Amino acid sequence: MSRLWILLIVTLAVVGTACDTRPQAPEFQTTTSSTSTTLPGGSSIPITTPPLPPPDERIVGSVSGVTDGDTMTVLVDGSETVVRLLGVNAPELTECWGPESGSALTNLVLGREVVLVEDDEPTDGFGRALRFVLVVEGDAVEFVNARLVADGHAVAVQNGNPYASMMKQSESRAFQSGKGMWGTFACGEGDGVTTDRPVVRVAELNHDPPGPDDAALDQEYIVIENQGYARVPIDLWVLRDESSTNRLTFPRGTTIEVGGTITVITGCTGGPPGAIHWCSETPVWSNGGDTAIVTDSLGNVVIWHTYTVDEQ
Repeated sequence: MSRLWILLIVTLAVVGTACDTRPQAPEFQTTTSSTSTTLPGGSSIPITTPPLPPPDERIVGSVSGVTDGDTMTVLVDGSETVVRLLGVNAPELTECWGPESGSALTNLVLGREVVLVEDDEPTDGFGRALRFVLVVEGDAVEFVNARLVADGHAVAVQNGNPYASMMKQSESRAFQSGKGMWGTFACGEGDGVTTDRPVVRVAELNHDPPGPDDAALDQEYIVIENQGYARVPIDLWVLRDESSTNRLTFPRGTTIEVGGTITVITGCTGGPPGAIHWCSETPVWSNGGDTAIVTDSLGNVVIWHTYTVDEQ
């Protein structure tokens, strides 16, 4: 092989490496401390399916409508039941990837017969039935909740359900692969970004400071670091948790300098000079495990950082 060909191959390899800005973090594992977690390239996540109840105990219905990526209407024994999929959180239809998520659920279930499996909490605060949803065809069983997460159409919520860990690992794989909502430009271009995404990461997340949670809001915080080679304006970027209940929009003019950090305090006081205060009246980051997601002003995901916690 000529020296010219060798030089060309080496150059292409370097360019390919430079364009891959997604973090290659250690293997996903349960931990008692905050840690960023993804799966190494090439690994696969087997989907564990809830066991089917005996035929005479199954709640079976036909899906008559889909509201969005995690809510649908099921006709059971002649009555309509609004079902909210357990353990997942899909974007709203008005948000980036909301229509695509809704279409994915529609393609999986609309007009089909499904089995509804209950967990510890039967309904949510809106009176919707919380269920795992299975599509059964012969010997094949499709776990709809987990499929949406695996394909990048929903975020797994660590709410103590028995499939939370499996689905969070599956979400990790979807993020690493850039599937669905996790694609680099899933929400479009034009936000001042180039082929290489801004290299910003979560440097620290203190989700459980000492003392009662509600009394320690000024000690609960997340630190975001610029590990790239250019200053990163984060005007109107959004920081949220995996449930999307807690959302913070960064004010105009917010910038992270090269090698610099920005700290977001859950409470109204505390933190280093220049810290941003969420001024939340309740804790933002769950002690049972959570995911910090940062999106740019178009909705493209720039940061995905999750932590899990052992149940004692």
